[in-house]
Amino acid sequence: MQTVNFYVEKTNTGFSAYSEDFGIVATGKTLKALERDAQDGLEGQCEVTDENPEDFKLEYTYDFAALFEVFRLNVDSVADYIGVNPTLISQYINQKKVPSKKQKDRIESGIHSYAKALTNFRFA
Repeated sequence: MQTVNFYVEKTNTGFSAYSEDFGIVATGKTLKALERDAQDGLEGQCEVTDENPEDFKLEYTYDFAALFEVFRLNVDSVADYIGVNPTLISQYINQKKVPSKKQKDRIESGIHSYAKALTNFRFA
């Protein structure tokens, strides 16, 4: 199975995504609408290339704004958990600052740890 990677960005009207390797662009007011448009784009391309869309798996990566919007993450909670200044994360979200690769990796790792902690959560 071949993977089609889409890079998702938050826009003023919703979301946009593109796949460099496949030349597919998708948009949507919601993430679900964007995913449908991406799937439609893949199916259209497969018609042209005579391939089966079921042979492809769509994966998504997100910019900061899209990540926090899509998953409704609370900046202060996430920042506190991973030990990063919430103002700095807000500046990344609003594209006032650009994180280094090292900082992106640190934040991504922290968010994965945050999510794992939530999956281990149990009510008393």
